[in-house]
Amino acid sequence: MTPIEIVEKFIQAWNDLDMETAFAMMANDIVWEDVPHGAVEGIPGVQKKMAAFPPMEGCEFINHHIAANGNVVLTERTDKFLANGKWRSIRVSGTFEVRDDGKIAKWRDYFDSKEFDREFGDLTE
Repeated sequence: MTPIEIVEKFIQAWNDLDMETAFAMMANDIVWEDVPHGAVEGIPGVQKKMAAFPPMEGCEFINHHIAANGNVVLTERTDKFLANGKWRSIRVSGTFEVRDDGKIAKWRDYFDSKEFDREFGDLTE
């Protein structure tokens, strides 16, 4: 698979709430950074960060644009989450670095923290 196909499959795993597949696509030493909120390292770090999120009832990452330069894939997306019976969405630019073995080694998402707080603030109060 190409790096773009790998990232598209990864996004589909999120949309399916298939975290087993999403974790299997990550390198053991992955670095995941939500730029306004900081980074975590390794799959256990990702799992711990995700455990702090409110339970998701649904997920839809909508890719508006995707491009690659070698093993680096850039996405422009709208990420939607169904949480506490309400759909919430944020605009995201994501950067994925895919290793030659097909594993995602780095994942950085850039988004507006004010938009995030507006959409998710009632879940963190």
